Amino acid sequence: MISKEKESIIGIGIDQGIANCGFSVIQLIGNELLVLKSGTIETDSKLSLPQRISLIYSLLTELANTYNPKIIGCEKLFFNPRQRVPSDGKKGRNKSASIVMTNMVTGVVHLIAGQKQIMLRDFVPGTVKKYVAGNGRATKENVIAAVKYLLQREDVKEHEADATAIGITAVKFYRDTNGKLPEKKMRNNNRKGA
Repeated sequence: MISKEKESIIGIGIDQGIANCGFSVIQLIGNELLVLKSGTIETDSKLSLPQRISLIYSLLTELANTYNPKIIGCEKLFFNPRQRVPSDGKKGRNKSASIVMTNMVTGVVHLIAGQKQIMLRDFVPGTVKKYVAGNGRATKENVIAAVKYLLQREDVKEHEADATAIGITAVKFYRDTNGKLPEKKMRNNNRKGA
């Protein structure tokens, strides 16, 4: 039997996006982290939406087939209908369309995890920061610096760095939970007299 200290855990981190989808395949052996493959899937905006989603699906499925991960991690997305992105100093455009496209990629990730029977976990940014930089309130720059150190590269693109951070979080989470999702606590909605 392999001890927990030397068990190999492979995970895939995904930074969902329709134009730029970051990915990273991480292996954890004991406390040693190895990046087996990482990069960014860039889809051409001239392609139809089904073509772009199909491309992302094909490449992520290939990663899952090649590396046989125990866990896939992705970013937990939040929707705020009032959130706007500044554009040339104006009020900004509504991010709803971007979020819908990003959630389509999230659906692809969930589909692959379901088809391959791979554990999938969505991580909030604070959890990623804690696992990667040691502090849930670390800055994005702290996280990127930790990722660049791990990759031994300075030319890491933002989506690849985010995916690598999510992948690190995923394999450490898998190790810390022994490959089991924590049970959700059920709220007691029973009221007196009901």
